[in-house]
Amino acid sequence: MESVIEVRGLRKAFGSHEVLRGIDFAAQKGEVTCIIGSSGSGKSTLLRCINLLETPDAGEILYHGEDILTGRVNMPRYHAKVGMVFQQFNLFGNMDVLGNCVTGQMKVLKRSREESERSALKYLRKVGMEAYVNAKPRQLSGGQKQRVAIARALAMDPEVILFDEPTSALDPEMVGEVLAVMQNLAQEGLTMLVVTHEMGFARAVADQVVFMDGGVICEQGAPQQVLGAPKSPRLRSFLSSML
Repeated sequence: MESVIEVRGLRKAFGSHEVLRGIDFAAQKGEVTCIIGSSGSGKSTLLRCINLLETPDAGEILYHGEDILTGRVNMPRYHAKVGMVFQQFNLFGNMDVLGNCVTGQMKVLKRSREESERSALKYLRKVGMEAYVNAKPRQLSGGQKQRVAIARALAMDPEVILFDEPTSALDPEMVGEVLAVMQNLAQEGLTMLVVTHEMGFARAVADQVVFMDGGVICEQGAPQQVLGAPKSPRLRSFLSSML
């Protein structure tokens, strides 16, 4: 299988605190990788490094075999191809739903407004938000905001979407609506890297589960192996705290 993103020897420190201590893993085309672990284990920092919101101190991040840290990769194109959905939605409060989904396409992909709106409406329909095109983010629930954020990422025609704890800021009754959208995307073969505390989602949807602890990957493999037959005491205690 083809690795879309491969991370080799990735390190990142904030001051004297080493958050990532030599991470190696690969995300295969069309697969869902769920990254689990307790707070402070380095999961979100790993995603933010892959999206270059943080600059790694050492290591390689390969996109189709090319290291994006060399400076030779076209970064706007990379960011369009590797989308991100954040915990706090990061929608533009001064724009309506349609504007949020159109701006990036026009700026980065140089699409016309008409083409951008067509694409935006297609994906807003897909996530069940087409009735809200004129609403401002403040008028939406958390689950609705997150579905708009997913539509915005999809409208850029990404190859991979990174999800950074996409349900942790939501009320419990809204978690399901966002996970259902993500499950549909997984079934359609979108490559996804998901930092999550939703073990049911990881068990049902992931092709690969990565357990991080203290800035390193402790266990990785198929969900039935990692979640069903954990080898390390750390993972066993993490899972029992989650259930």
